Amino acid sequence: MSDTALHLAGRRLASASCQRDLRARIGWICHALRIAAVLWITWNLAFTIFNWSDKARLLQNYQRLFSVDLDVSAARYAAAFAAIMVSLAVGAVVVVCIWRLAGTYLAGRVFTLDAALWLRRTGLAGISAVIVSVLVRVVIASILVGQLVPISSRGYYYLLPQDLLHAIFAIFVFALAHIFKAAAEMAEDQAQIV
Repeated sequence: MSDTALHLAGRRLASASCQRDLRARIGWICHALRIAAVLWITWNLAFTIFNWSDKARLLQNYQRLFSVDLDVSAARYAAAFAAIMVSLAVGAVVVVCIWRLAGTYLAGRVFTLDAALWLRRTGLAGISAVIVSVLVRVVIASILVGQLVPISSRGYYYLLPQDLLHAIFAIFVFALAHIFKAAAEMAEDQAQIV
């Protein structure tokens, strides 16, 4: 056997050993992220169905919030419910991105272009989810009230403090993806030289 063949065989064994070690170190984190993402979207769906299943209570809350009497037809109520389902669908995209990112990590591809792209998609999906969430609040209130409602008479704003936190986190994930992508490209270039 030549030295080259022994060197390549040794590198493959070391690579497999490193992958097992990596999976042992980060596997629980990846699985926890996946479980948390699925629980989050399930909780959101259950919360939405629970709140929207009692039309009288929901409309009473909006009446208090906007100081108006609401007489909402079934069609307008269904349209408002459809709007919130759009927001949930964007949330589901975030879950898919997190799932695929964790899967990439579990496969041992942590500092690769593939992982950086899934991290980037997760960040973009998160940014989109925050924007859609805010817009859907305006749309739902406007549908239920029957006119464009930029702000309620009680001072309710559609942009909430947690939206800023979610946006900061999503932008951070997107920025981190940009850094990881640059590092992965540099590593690939370096590997081609060597």
